[in-house]
Amino acid sequence: EDLNALVVRSSSGSIEIPELGVSIEPKRGEAFITTVEGVLERVEDVVHLLSRDETGKERADEVLKRIAQIKSGEAGMTLIIDDPTGNSAIISEKVKTMIEDIE
Repeated sequence: EDLNALVVRSSSGSIEIPELGVSIEPKRGEAFITTVEGVLERVEDVVHLLSRDETGKERADEVLKRIAQIKSGEAGMTLIIDDPTGNSAIISEKVKTMIEDIE
């Protein structure tokens, strides 16, 4: 539903998608601006690379199937950004922050 929400990740921010068991750790000088769908496509690219190895193929197929379900709206997901500098964000009217959860 919100695949077009903007994702801004600074070089100090990490991204986690618990439903996929995915973490994108920060790397110096590797900031990006994309959409939620763009993040999913980055994950797909990495999973395709990993699926070439027979030992990871079954898990890769599960993750790719789940991503397809998320993109089609059949399944939901949680995208968590953690950035100690506060320079990363998800920009959408529907975004919940930890502060909102506490209130």
